[in-house]
Amino acid sequence: MSRITPTLMTVLVVASINIATGISYVPKADIGYPAGLLPECPGVQKNATISARMLPNLKITLHKILPNGLISRQLVPIGTAHKIVAKDKSYDFRSKKTMLYAVGFLDSSIFPHSQAIGTAYAKRGYNVFITETVHLLTYIYPKSVRITKVIGMKVGEFLVKLMEQGLSPDDLELVGASLGGHLVGAAAKYIYEKTGFKPFRVTGLDPAGPCFRSLPEEFKLSPNDGQHVDVIHTNIDGFGIAERLGHIDVYVNGGEYQPGDIPYIPCLVVCSHIRSILYWWQALEHPKKFIGVKCASIQEARLANCFNNTDIVYMGLETDFSKSGIYYLPTHNEFPYYRGKAGLKAENEIYTSITKQINAVDLFEA
Repeated sequence: MSRITPTLMTVLVVASINIATGISYVPKADIGYPAGLLPECPGVQKNATISARMLPNLKITLHKILPNGLISRQLVPIGTAHKIVAKDKSYDFRSKKTMLYAVGFLDSSIFPHSQAIGTAYAKRGYNVFITETVHLLTYIYPKSVRITKVIGMKVGEFLVKLMEQGLSPDDLELVGASLGGHLVGAAAKYIYEKTGFKPFRVTGLDPAGPCFRSLPEEFKLSPNDGQHVDVIHTNIDGFGIAERLGHIDVYVNGGEYQPGDIPYIPCLVVCSHIRSILYWWQALEHPKKFIGVKCASIQEARLANCFNNTDIVYMGLETDFSKSGIYYLPTHNEFPYYRGKAGLKAENEIYTSITKQINAVDLFEA
């Protein structure tokens, strides 16, 4: 009688899953798997600092909705931001939650997507702060990586000062996109080091992968950074990272690339990376519409081989952190992207369903 080896068992399990979901492709073992863009960047762990001359350029945007419904944005140096907040009676740390959003590489608090995130939280009654790092995270990328942890510590210092004004860590949520994902991780580490408390929630929106893939935990976002940590992956082999960094890791449409709004125009590296911000914004605006299904592995999430599972989680403020694990989350290719429960059906998987429609005719005559 022939023995079933572990390798053969793996093939059989994957094959059975593919049959159950209607997806037949399985990568061959001999083609390997992606190392990801820039897995190692020698020197990024070396010391870095922000000079007294440059520090005033590290700023915090105080983002709020005025009583007349207009958006107010006040940009202040991080060193004095806590003093300005203390004098502003609209900030209430006793009865409101607080969210700080960290922008990423070549990013700014003035960009529309950053303002959209801030406004979405402000509408829900949060005190909102957004980092402004355009003078620092615009150095050539490996140097920006090197300074990210230092910036994160400065942000952590600002938040500790707010805690001295009454901000509770149980009411604090940190959200960061790309390099900002690791920046909020560094801020959370600083808060814990100085106070012994962790922020209630830390969310990474496609945290940067280049130069971070091979770094130890202390240099990047980690499940230990918050009471609850979730990560939205949208470009895991490009500008994002495949590694699990949270209690809940959501691999949107498999996490590799996102579908383009126009089927004929692909959404490649930059597009897929930024899409994580748009998904999060829309998840805030459309509660319980972005639904992920649990997977046994990241590889299963990559291949959308999770439809036979019944465990689901919502992306957004309604996330149930008692359901830790890896999740595949399907979207539509058009704004506002959510699929709801329809996305949990294998026949609606975005890539195969669209290509099936394109090739619906039995005979294509050019």
